[in-house]
Amino acid sequence: MPRAVAAKWHGRPTPSRLRRILRRLLPVAVVIALLTVVPAACRADPPLGLTGIAIATEPLDGPSCGGTAVVTATVTTDGRAGTIRYRWLRNDGTPSADLLQPVRTGEFRADLALSWSFTGHGTMHATATVEVLTPRALTATAAFDYTCRP
Repeated sequence: MPRAVAAKWHGRPTPSRLRRILRRLLPVAVVIALLTVVPAACRADPPLGLTGIAIATEPLDGPSCGGTAVVTATVTTDGRAGTIRYRWLRNDGTPSADLLQPVRTGEFRADLALSWSFTGHGTMHATATVEVLTPRALTATAAFDYTCRP
C-alpha cells in the first residue's frame, strides 16, 4: 500500500507538497541570505584618514581698521569619505562650538575657515588655533597683528 494511502488510512494527514518544498527550501534561503548580508557588512569602507594640516591667514599681515581676517586650515585626507569634527580657539577667549565638515570620496583636502572681525582703535596680537578632534587629533595655529591707529 502506498504511504499516502496508508497515512490516510491510519488517520494521519499527509504534508502538502508545498509544505515539503518550503521545508527544504527554507534552510537554503537562510544560507543564501547570510552569504549575501554578512560579506556586505564586513566589507564596510575604511574610515576617513587625515594626513596633514596647514594654516594661513588672509590678509597675511592682519586686517586693517574695522577689517576681517580669514584664517583657513587646510586638512589633507586620504580621499575616503567621512566627517571632520573640529573647533576654533581664539586668544581673545572666544571658542567656537564643535563644527562638522563632511568629506566626500575622492576629496583629498578640506578647508576649515574662521572669519574674525575687528573694530576699534588699538593693537592686538591675535592667534587662532584649530583643533581637529576626529577622526584624528590635529592642531595648527596662525598668528597676526591687528593695528588701528586714530
